[in-house]
Amino acid sequence: LRDDRIRIERMENLHFEYSHAFQLITDFYAKEVHDTTGPQKLSVILSLDKPVICSLAAVIAYLKEFNLEKMLYNPSNFKRLSSEAEYMTINGTTMKNLEILQNQTDMKAKGSLLWVLDHTKTSFGRRRLKKWVTQPLMKSSEINARLDAVSEILLSESSVFGQIRNLLCKLPDIERGLCSVFHKKCSTQEFFLIVSTLSRLDLEIQALVPVIHSHVKTPLLKNTLLEIPELLSAVKHYLKILNEEAAKTGDKTQLFKDLTDFPVIRKRKEEILDVLSKIQLHLLDIRKQIRNPSAEYVTVSGQEFMIEVKNSHKSSVPSDWVMVSSTKAVSRFHSPFIIENYRHLNRLREQLVLDCSAEWLNFLDHFSEHYHPVSKAIGHLATIDCLFSLAQVAKQGDYCRPTVQDNRREIVIKNGRHPVIDVLLGEQDQYVPNTTNLSGDGERVMIITGPNMGGKSSYIKQVALITVMAQIGSYVPAEESTIGVVDGIFTRMGAADNIYKGRSTFMEELTDTAEIIKKATSRSLVILDELGRGTSTHDGIAIAYATLEHFIRDVESLTLFVTHYPSVCELEKVYPEKVGNYHMAFLVNEEESTEQKG
Repeated sequence: LRDDRIRIERMENLHFEYSHAFQLITDFYAKEVHDTTGPQKLSVILSLDKPVICSLAAVIAYLKEFNLEKMLYNPSNFKRLSSEAEYMTINGTTMKNLEILQNQTDMKAKGSLLWVLDHTKTSFGRRRLKKWVTQPLMKSSEINARLDAVSEILLSESSVFGQIRNLLCKLPDIERGLCSVFHKKCSTQEFFLIVSTLSRLDLEIQALVPVIHSHVKTPLLKNTLLEIPELLSAVKHYLKILNEEAAKTGDKTQLFKDLTDFPVIRKRKEEILDVLSKIQLHLLDIRKQIRNPSAEYVTVSGQEFMIEVKNSHKSSVPSDWVMVSSTKAVSRFHSPFIIENYRHLNRLREQLVLDCSAEWLNFLDHFSEHYHPVSKAIGHLATIDCLFSLAQVAKQGDYCRPTVQDNRREIVIKNGRHPVIDVLLGEQDQYVPNTTNLSGDGERVMIITGPNMGGKSSYIKQVALITVMAQIGSYVPAEESTIGVVDGIFTRMGAADNIYKGRSTFMEELTDTAEIIKKATSRSLVILDELGRGTSTHDGIAIAYATLEHFIRDVESLTLFVTHYPSVCELEKVYPEKVGNYHMAFLVNEEESTEQKG
């Protein structure tokens, strides 16, 4: 694998030796995980297979270089790989060809599927939606749970949804904030903002609980909303500990209200008060020595506890006093007692700052024990934000709820429209809708011909994008739609070369197609746009014909095949029940044509 965007580091073989890995993991979970669950976590880890333990040890060693190993403290975050895929396969080529995250013109979000779907109110909701779009679901039960939630938000007349939407609008990026807390990289201001926001969320959603119970019907919405206050219940305790003003100014020495749980800080502050008390008592002696009963300490340019004496009275100052500063009118002094105790006071103050910084880090550690429930609550909020975003999409004209089924191989779309072009055109022009009817038990291959710039590529992208939308739980731009769950979308489109890697257009074309042949299954959607155009006509026809026949006869995937080769269309005669020929028709407006010529 060669890619300049990917950093590859090679670990020493020692890290992958089982005895060394076993020792490293034992030390990590038994000694470094500072809580009572350390031994329990260690037993979970040691029950893993040997290759997994060796790999985990190498990851721990690597992350330690960046102080990021804390992310591995909790094995509950680990997930076993399953042979049963959870998400639809969409590789980088398909992402690019379908313009799922960015358009191919200027690589901006506008003009992409994500741009059409993104009506989120929060940063973490936007990131969650991006994940949804790149990982469409494979289980119809999960897809329909999302669709049920979107339908309820869309159709419900309850005010609770408006209240929840308003609540989302006020939120900062608490997901990233929580991450900085976990890694102890946050300031007191950031921590206070995060905790006060989470505490407010807890209270506001708690107040909505009775209404949620009575007005919210769909399990996904109801359970997600009701679980948030439970997950955030520990947060308000940490807010009560903090002094708001000190947190906002970053003053760690005054950060904690009650020092009962911070004995080190309390002791240091008592020592400081003791020294200050002695210095204050010493003022009585100073007044006697300089015969000035109204003398007071002054502070100038950060120098404290100075005695200011008029230059005309300097003779009354004891000889062992040290002059700190002077002006034309006055001189300022420190007595030997002040010099000694002021030095001691500054040492104590410096130590207090260090003590408070250490206690602050310990405080963050304690809060981080609740990282996983709080992170889960933020994930729930992101899910709610995404569902509201998809409901906003569904409000657009002529969108329908798709029927999604596990046990059928079909894509049926009645009068579907390209979701992105439909929005970009707006009211300027009407996008011409087209119907699709692919079935694993019947016609599963469409061979599409037609003039250049006639809309063939837009049509095949439309089918793929509607399938993606359906499987993330979104309404789709069509009159009706039935989607049998697709396990992957594979595309070969365009005529780009890769000179940097020494690959011609033809080589790129064949490499991409070979990858599709290797990975596509009977439950996949395959899109091939003008396969064979990177070489001579004779060779191109042979490649296109043989490849399509392989998909018809062996792979049995749902396939959209765009071509200019008439010979390929002959496959309809060979496989009449499985293949259909389609031509992209067009209309010429004579008046417009005449005007353009003129």
